[in-house]
Amino acid sequence: MENKRVEVKINNVEYTLVTNETEEYVQKVALLVNKKMAQITGVNPQLSTAMTAVLASINLADELIKVDGALDNFRGEVNIYADENKKLKMELDEKKLEVEKLKEDMHKLQIELARRETELSNYKKR
Repeated sequence: MENKRVEVKINNVEYTLVTNETEEYVQKVALLVNKKMAQITGVNPQLSTAMTAVLASINLADELIKVDGALDNFRGEVNIYADENKKLKMELDEKKLEVEKLKEDMHKLQIELARRETELSNYKKR
């Protein structure tokens, strides 16, 4: 992708960002930063812009770390479920083989039963 300039407004200051991301994405990022800074300014309007930016960065980093942790936990759960799924699939395959073997045995027994019934029928006719 080619770098492009995107104009954003954060804390009532215009910035030109050079990026290879879509303008929609960059505006979304800027909106999030602006929202964080507005929240901090709302709580303590006496803070300087630099201090507000640092606190917003800390809050965003905190959220990122928590989301990363939740994502790691989610990946761990997915791996557990994938392993369990693999085990269950193997068990299912084994049961399918067992069913096939039982069907073969049943078929052999049906043939044997038919043979013996024929023998019995022939024996009774004598």
